[in-house]
Amino acid sequence: MKRDEIELLEEISNKMDQMIILLKLSNRNELKAFEKEIKRDKVSSRILELADGTLTYSNLSKKIAEEMKVAEITVKKKISTLREMGFLITRREGREVYYENSGLFE
Repeated sequence: MKRDEIELLEEISNKMDQMIILLKLSNRNELKAFEKEIKRDKVSSRILELADGTLTYSNLSKKIAEEMKVAEITVKKKISTLREMGFLITRREGREVYYENSGLFE
């Protein structure tokens, strides 16, 4: 990659970080309400704790289902909800999907 392309990407990244900060600030109360709701739900809370981008969707759902003693379909539904709400982000490698905490509560 050329130096000017790298500088442009760094500038874009910095601007995106600023936008995220502004969005978090402007939606602070809503985020706190969602955070409280999710922390009350032990399964959703555990999903966010373990979602570090290293576990595939199936491994994450199996691990949490076994650990929390709940049905795997329950975990999968909660993963889907957390993703729709923007609290989880995905990365695809071939046929595998990896989940990562989006950091909205940080």
